[in-house]
Amino acid sequence: MTPQAALAYIESLLTRARAAAPGDERIKLRRAEDLLARIGAPHRVVPTVLIAGTKGKGSTAAMMASVLQTARYRIGLYTKPHLVDYRERVRVDGVLISPEELAESVEILVPHVEAMAPLPDGPPSYFEVSVAVAFQHFARRAVDLALVEVGLGGRLDATNVADPIVSVITPVSYDHMHVLGATLEAIAREKAGIVRRGGLVVSAPQAPEALAAIIETCAREHAALRLVHERMRWEAVGGSLHEQSFTLRSPVRDYGHLRIPLIGGHQIVNAATGVAALEALAERGFGVSDDAVAAGLAALSWPARVEVVREHPYVVVDVAHNPASLAALRETLEALFPGRRIILVFGMVATHDHHASTSLIAPLAQTVIVTTPQHLKPLPAAVLAEEVRRYVPRVEVIEDRHAAVDRALALAGSDDVVVVTGSFFLVGEVRELLHRRALSATRTQG
Repeated sequence: MTPQAALAYIESLLTRARAAAPGDERIKLRRAEDLLARIGAPHRVVPTVLIAGTKGKGSTAAMMASVLQTARYRIGLYTKPHLVDYRERVRVDGVLISPEELAESVEILVPHVEAMAPLPDGPPSYFEVSVAVAFQHFARRAVDLALVEVGLGGRLDATNVADPIVSVITPVSYDHMHVLGATLEAIAREKAGIVRRGGLVVSAPQAPEALAAIIETCAREHAALRLVHERMRWEAVGGSLHEQSFTLRSPVRDYGHLRIPLIGGHQIVNAATGVAALEALAERGFGVSDDAVAAGLAALSWPARVEVVREHPYVVVDVAHNPASLAALRETLEALFPGRRIILVFGMVATHDHHASTSLIAPLAQTVIVTTPQHLKPLPAAVLAEEVRRYVPRVEVIEDRHAAVDRALALAGSDDVVVVTGSFFLVGEVRELLHRRALSATRTQG
């Protein structure tokens, strides 16, 4: 099987998997467990950390991975979705699974997927196969530890077939309410489904309703709960358009001044959560030094998180796609670019709350260019534009994503800010486009 054929096969599963019938909500877990069992249950031989939450889980996982790799552990990292290349989802020591390794993994999985297709639960989904690819790769590469970002929810997500040695819950807020529940308490209970009986749990700062649900779950499961807002003390001490520094200490260690190449106060909270989780991991045999924490955080590479990719005009790309992450983006933009004119390039996927998301980010802009991401379930630009017009009078609909970016750049003056956000898929494509253009300009000048 070629790498191209492997990707085509995985993508074909987006429309093949059977949805859960009423009262049959565990279908995803059953299929994932069955598929993994058929290939030797690699998720049972790789020590795993599960990271669930509404926002910050990918950043927290990436920070932890960078520190652990600096401490000389072999680390598997599974995140989703990807920006440009599907292989970004599966990494070992920061290196993407190779096209050949991906093809080999998929070739092994195909006969099992097809054998499961006639069964009552149907074939595994795109996401379930992705989890199987990750654990198969991690086992083959004999990683010391796998850091696994949970997808939708937690309790019923395919990643929850693993038995985590530490469970991490990043900030919980409203998203996917049609699946996870209408209240913050219900959503938090779903996220807390990654807690194991007698386990070790680290929770980021939470809203009171979410925190109550997490505490109740941990008490019921007799799990030890570490609350980041109680254990960790942090303070921002400086920053630029590309990085920030802060102090951090816990009851057991004073980390002094730390630096991360990410901006926004929410990323300091993610860093504090990641370090608290690392302290919990030390109790499971994965200790790291203060120097590894400092060097690992400073060496982090995690693009498209309030990333300034160009100046004059400033261009900011951010993968915010739900109300919580867009609120964090807005707060960061207001702090970094007070008083500057903002032109927004905005596109969303239909499965996210575009009403609340729009209300948070659109009022910040003078002009909004609305476009449609390349996705199986995109939100049509015309639908999003109708919502945007409630907040901004100057709205343009440009379906072609590259043309939408060009229009925003044409409208922007030297001191203005162009912000591209709303969807991983839109941001990944635009970031790649701007990167190619910058390389081409450099070669021409050279």
